[in-house]
Amino acid sequence: MLFNSYTFALFFTLVVGLYFVLPHRYRWMFLLAASYFYYMYWDPRYGILILSTTVVVYATAIMMNGKPVRTKKLFVALSILVNLGILGIFKYFNFVNNSIKDLFTMLGAEYTVPAMSLIMPIGISFYTFQALSYTIDVYRGKREPERNFGIFALYVSFFPVLLAGPIERSTTLLPQFYREVEYDYNRFTDGLKLIAWGLFQKLVIADRIGMYMAPIHNNPEAFTGLPVLLGIYLYPIQVFCDFAGYTDVAIGTAMVLGFKLMENFRRPFISLSLAEMWRRWHISLITWFRDYVYIPMGGNRVPKWRHYINIMVVFTLSGLWHGAQWTFVIWGSLNGLFMIISLITRKAREWLRETVFGGLGKISAAVFFASAALLLAGAFLSGQAGIPAGAGVRSVAAIAGMLLLLLGVLKTRGAVLDRFLLVSKRSWMKFWTFNLFAFAGAFFGARSVKDGWYLVTHFIGTNIRQVLMVIDLVQFTLMILLVTMLMVIHYIQETRGSIREMVRAKPLWVRWTLYFLLCSSIALLGYRGSQQFIYFRF
Repeated sequence: MLFNSYTFALFFTLVVGLYFVLPHRYRWMFLLAASYFYYMYWDPRYGILILSTTVVVYATAIMMNGKPVRTKKLFVALSILVNLGILGIFKYFNFVNNSIKDLFTMLGAEYTVPAMSLIMPIGISFYTFQALSYTIDVYRGKREPERNFGIFALYVSFFPVLLAGPIERSTTLLPQFYREVEYDYNRFTDGLKLIAWGLFQKLVIADRIGMYMAPIHNNPEAFTGLPVLLGIYLYPIQVFCDFAGYTDVAIGTAMVLGFKLMENFRRPFISLSLAEMWRRWHISLITWFRDYVYIPMGGNRVPKWRHYINIMVVFTLSGLWHGAQWTFVIWGSLNGLFMIISLITRKAREWLRETVFGGLGKISAAVFFASAALLLAGAFLSGQAGIPAGAGVRSVAAIAGMLLLLLGVLKTRGAVLDRFLLVSKRSWMKFWTFNLFAFAGAFFGARSVKDGWYLVTHFIGTNIRQVLMVIDLVQFTLMILLVTMLMVIHYIQETRGSIREMVRAKPLWVRWTLYFLLCSSIALLGYRGSQQFIYFRF
């Protein structure tokens, strides 16, 4: 029952209708039944696993309440071990077993432990982490244990967040199940708008990029140069639109029912640094690792070498959390390494940026014009005289001359140059932040370490014809326009605030025209071959 399916649309309509008809005291029971039905719709056996997690976490929290610290440590350790054990067996056993088998084979030794034939429950990483955050919060005294088993079971299984988050905290979500919700038109319609926007991101943008990415991921060695580079750049946007699209549908679904979920993405591609990128990307997971792993390990309040180890541990674990493959471990480790390098080089990079961009601001217009004239004249005359300088060198000189000419013109217009240099500096920082994130992401989407390595080592070149072999010109143009539109929307949201609030302030005919265009785009441009959400496998 995918969020982007007619089956879910019917399920959601029935749930919302019955939810607001029922008296408040019965609503949590109905939502619990609906959530278990939703999860067991995929496979009835899933119900046994999530119920096991629920019982263990509920019971250990009750038993640690009011007990001495030593007893509380025993029960919190039991809860963590049992639940991580369930997660480890179903998600990681075969990965570890196969890795050990490969190691023994390399050493020429015999290894006879067979692989296990197990179901892989969708969403197990999400609801396990959500349940464990409750266990740890009770242990830390941040909340009292929940006495109502049904309400707690609803917290673990709440269907909007069950399969792919956000990973909610018990301190914010559990109390909402006790609050009586009245129908509110603005909240209801805001939720529907968010659902529509989430479906647009998934069906129209993410799945269209998926059309381009599928051949590259399935057979990367058939491509080299520009098709690979475009794939490296487009894949993070596909993952974002796919996962943020799911999150928006989840948040919108909960909003219609009267529940508020946490923000999970905050326009990550406008980040000026990797640290900022990770404050804006998959926020519920990153803050989970921050609060329950990074800070308990000492965070940044330890010697530098320990701080760097803490960063590597957190990012490597976050990679492993995503999947039982070495590609995810490498992806997480690369991001940790990039973070450490960025911390080590931060002051040097800040000095270099201020020297270059600040220094340009202090140069006079006359110097810009004179330098531009020399470069442009040199490029032109060397070509006319047949001086043996490569065409590439002359092109670089010509481009540099035009840029210096532009800087000279801007300098004559007072503070315009300062604003241009500020924008240029910020754009430079965004460019490198996105590049580091995207190149690490090549391993995230690759089927194997070999494929990921191929992608990051074969992106230089042109091969424009290969691009149109992957996707036709119309779909390629539409894909680029949609990505550009998304970036413009993110810029508007970052600089001017909520677009939803802007639309609400418009006249009725403008609002409904925009709603019609959004829904029509989903119906007409939504990729017909859309698949399940990428994060369902985690």
